[in-house]
Amino acid sequence: MLPGLAATSRVFDGTVRDLSRDHRVITLELPGHGDRTDPADDTPATVSGAAGALHTLLDRLGVTEATLLGWSLGATVAYAYLERFGRKHVRALVSVDQSPRLVLDRDWPHAAFGALDEDGARDLARGVTADFAAFTANLVGGSFAAGTEPAAEPHGLLVSEALRCDPVAVRSLLADVTGQDWRERLPLVTSSLPTLFLHGARSRVYPTALGRWLGDTLPSARLEVFDSSGHLPFLEEPERFLRTVRAFTAHDKEPTP
Repeated sequence: MLPGLAATSRVFDGTVRDLSRDHRVITLELPGHGDRTDPADDTPATVSGAAGALHTLLDRLGVTEATLLGWSLGATVAYAYLERFGRKHVRALVSVDQSPRLVLDRDWPHAAFGALDEDGARDLARGVTADFAAFTANLVGGSFAAGTEPAAEPHGLLVSEALRCDPVAVRSLLADVTGQDWRERLPLVTSSLPTLFLHGARSRVYPTALGRWLGDTLPSARLEVFDSSGHLPFLEEPERFLRTVRAFTAHDKEPTP
């Protein structure tokens, strides 16, 4: 399980506890996130650096049939892993509320926040180190479903964990991912790989019909849309999220609605 930008694996605590009843669950922190404070750890704060760290971890643990579950930027790390290292160690992919391209293009409306352009991406990256507390507050607040007020417990956890991250690493990862384009590469890295896309119908991070684009572009993949979720279906609709992931890993035909 791979968390997103300015988040740590603690955001998956409830998911990990439940899935651990019948799965071996492994989490990986992004560079500069969480407890990765070992001065000897020189993993670059880039998508490729995180993918390399994932490969090292799976290799060291002897994992041969992992289902990679990446949320947000963590999903892009999973894509990069598959492109760089292939299917070694991996049998399936779960991508949670992530776009293959985070900035607008002439023919691409599915950018982050529905309107992030290249100038906005640069401004957003500068804002990370200019006022990290404000950046994290806006990021966390905007991750819950549109039209809802987040409960105190998950909101507080997300904020506190975000503030444990290194702002310089967060800025570096953000600048890297906003410069990437996976629209043509994603069908290649997922070809013949069991793939599940999970998206929040009320996501403020990706408010356009991104899920529909993914479903049309990768017809062999499965798409599940969470009607009551924003960017955080594993927190906003946890029971359905767990059922869906379990059904997928067990290769059931359809998850329980």
